[in-house]
Amino acid sequence: MRFLMVAIAAGVCLLGACAQRSAWTVPVQPVDEAALARVAPAGRLPAMARPKAYRVALDLDPRETHFSGYVEIDVELAAATNGIWLHGDDLAVSRVTATAGGETVEASWAEVLDTGVVWVGFPRRLQARRVTLAIDYTAAFDTGLAGLFRVESQGNWYALAKSESIQARRFLPGFDEPGLKAPFEVAITVPEGMHAIANTPEVSRAPAQPGFETITFAPTRPLSTYLLSTAVGNFDKVDRAPLPPNDVRRTEIPLTGYARAGKGEELAFALDLTPEMMRVFEEMLGQPYPYEKLDIIAAPQWPSGATELAAAITYREGRILVGPNTGPSLLRSVKEIHAHEIAHMWFGNLVTPPWWDDLWLKEAFATWSETAVLEIMEPQGNHDLAAVVDGIRAMSLDSLQGVRAVAEPISRNEDVRNAYDAITYSKGQSVIRMIDTYFGPDVLRPALGRYIAQYADGEADSARFYSAIGKASGQRAIGTVFESFVTQPGVPLVSAQPICSGTSAKIEFSQTRYRPIGSEITPGGLWNIPVCAAWKDGANTGEVCTLLSAPQRTVDVRGAICPEVVVPNAKGAGYYRFDLPAEYWRALTDDFAALEPREALVSIDSAQAAFNAGSMGGAEYLGLLEASLAHPHGTVLIFALNAWDALLAQLGEEAEPAKARASAALARRDDPSELEAGMRLRGFRAASLHEPEARAALVAEADAFLSGTGELSSDLYTYALRAALEEGGTAMLDKVLAAITRLDDAVFLQAAADSLGSAASPDDAARALDLIYEGGISQQVTFSLAQSLMNNPAHRDRTWARLTGDFPGFTARVPSQLRRNTPRLARAFCDPAMIPDLEALFAAGSRDLAGHERALGETKEYLTLCAAQRENARAMILPVLARP
Repeated sequence: MRFLMVAIAAGVCLLGACAQRSAWTVPVQPVDEAALARVAPAGRLPAMARPKAYRVALDLDPRETHFSGYVEIDVELAAATNGIWLHGDDLAVSRVTATAGGETVEASWAEVLDTGVVWVGFPRRLQARRVTLAIDYTAAFDTGLAGLFRVESQGNWYALAKSESIQARRFLPGFDEPGLKAPFEVAITVPEGMHAIANTPEVSRAPAQPGFETITFAPTRPLSTYLLSTAVGNFDKVDRAPLPPNDVRRTEIPLTGYARAGKGEELAFALDLTPEMMRVFEEMLGQPYPYEKLDIIAAPQWPSGATELAAAITYREGRILVGPNTGPSLLRSVKEIHAHEIAHMWFGNLVTPPWWDDLWLKEAFATWSETAVLEIMEPQGNHDLAAVVDGIRAMSLDSLQGVRAVAEPISRNEDVRNAYDAITYSKGQSVIRMIDTYFGPDVLRPALGRYIAQYADGEADSARFYSAIGKASGQRAIGTVFESFVTQPGVPLVSAQPICSGTSAKIEFSQTRYRPIGSEITPGGLWNIPVCAAWKDGANTGEVCTLLSAPQRTVDVRGAICPEVVVPNAKGAGYYRFDLPAEYWRALTDDFAALEPREALVSIDSAQAAFNAGSMGGAEYLGLLEASLAHPHGTVLIFALNAWDALLAQLGEEAEPAKARASAALARRDDPSELEAGMRLRGFRAASLHEPEARAALVAEADAFLSGTGELSSDLYTYALRAALEEGGTAMLDKVLAAITRLDDAVFLQAAADSLGSAASPDDAARALDLIYEGGISQQVTFSLAQSLMNNPAHRDRTWARLTGDFPGFTARVPSQLRRNTPRLARAFCDPAMIPDLEALFAAGSRDLAGHERALGETKEYLTLCAAQRENARAMILPVLARP
């Protein structure tokens, strides 16, 4: 192992570091770690110290097991103190000094909390002034795809930094909070010939010890530590023409792609998409891209879909690479995630939430930006429908009693990752979209640009945002609507009661909180809801809108005598569910094929919610589901098939008559013209309805693809693999496992992990589970493989017994940031009888499972609701299906 001192001896002395390091004085005093632990900050650091600048030197060789580092941090002390709190997680610190006023003193280093909270003690009180800390350390590359980790692929080693959320502390001592921004100067010593990527352009290279060179990068703008990028390895480098200037930005921006050796050409789609996407972002916000370059990095392994490391966006391969088998659904996903990460350059990177309470200010806006930008780029691309579906997806989680609010206090570091959920991302974007639609894009979007300009290079919390956006837009109500939805949990349920009298019509709107069967949610709740209802009266159509800020409000319907059809969520723009009188549900069902596609989506969801709440009968719900299969739009068909899958799962072994009803309804319609919908329909016919012809076709295609004699779209991977594994036995399992290595395809790897639970025999399922414990499959998909096995009733009990029998062995093979989610594996049981065993499993807790409490609480509630809704579905649907 080579230590950084070698590099320093070779001439890498950052801003006088070598001279300062020689002036050792007063000896360090011992610290009482037990006493410190009692007062250590569990969450945000106290305001005693703030970083002003970092100077970092890292010595990284991905072929080694350890790395070394040296950092200087200029720190402003707010008051006299004998020490400060900062962060460093499992770092072997060999020396710490503090320099102020020309004097350097030796300091102590004590990691007090498991979350990497550190006390740096001074031998005497230092006065309020600027102090420079200098820290030498070494550390092991992380083994859980967190912090600074290394991975091997095709004989090459790569080192990558996953800094978000609080993982920068695993490779860099510092102030690891989003609001504590400071500029960084970085130098990295690497083996000669390897690429090194950071947040800024490379400015120089110098020889280090034999076989190594030191790369120095330009200083950064003020950055949060969670945005730090470090990537080293034998990457393919793909150069592109710089992003050209435009009306908002006057300079060119270098654009470069990096992928592991042999994969560079698969970055072409994303790179070619980037110039136009950047132009649209800049013009929409009226704000220029804020950094000096833009790198797109496809990581050999990555624990999440992507991370918005400033100017060095890093993706999991399967989310950004486009190869010959990439299907239309995956292409859409690549566009969406790329737009999401580029949006972060403004939302989160340039303007940063001060603490994780307000994560939505970056993640919700980045998610909303996917649709806002792609709709401009591809007006006919159905991106608005994807946004409606995304918001609906959040409502499932938001229907729990114990769900968190979009912005909710986070007091412990252990709970930070719990904010990364559908509430923050999907509910958040849906609320923004609702406001953007109601008040108008010409109002909200320029105001967002002015908000970004106001807080550029700084931080802003929700309160500042509400105030700023109200002032910038000239619409104070925008801030109050945001606050209404962001600060309280739950899904609003808007009931619409048409009132017809003579030649006039009205709609009475009322609101409460949605509550499914089995829930203990307290009725009530009051939001400021922008409500718009679409109506049809003969040949006349229209909308009626109101800001529903009271429990009830009645609004005139101009242009209608008495509406025949009412959809109380026009264009699917609102984040709420709706309910209607029975006769209006029937009218909506009869007219379903003519519904505007976004309104058809929210109608299916609201009907499903009403059924799961016990307010809609089985015949009515089944009728609407059958009608939904006739809708001509492909996205609506896909969503309808998902609703059918949910019902079939509730019916379980008694679902055959329902499958027959779905099959008959599908036989009455033409196959969809859209490729995505066509592939989803093929998968539904084969996997859900078990139609012999559809199933045999998919199995044959899978077999040919696995044998290397045929092609298969990535959109069909999972459906085809599941059918093939169910039908093909051990021989097919062998083919799938061989293909994982042979194909070297991250999308196929993920599909295989999602499908291996479909193996028919217990022995084959056990072999699949062995892959986790024996390291036979990439760590980034181990959790998915466990879920796949748990979702198969034939293997569920054995899988659970094995997982819980060696739980530490299992969690050690799961990426660090996913371990808190392990309670959710028990959802597959749909049985509250599992709750005591689940509580016992997690009673002891451990550092590896930090933050699991939210997932455990949500899972316990889910098990109760799932069982209640399954019982309701069988009681309501089976008698209807039994009728002649």
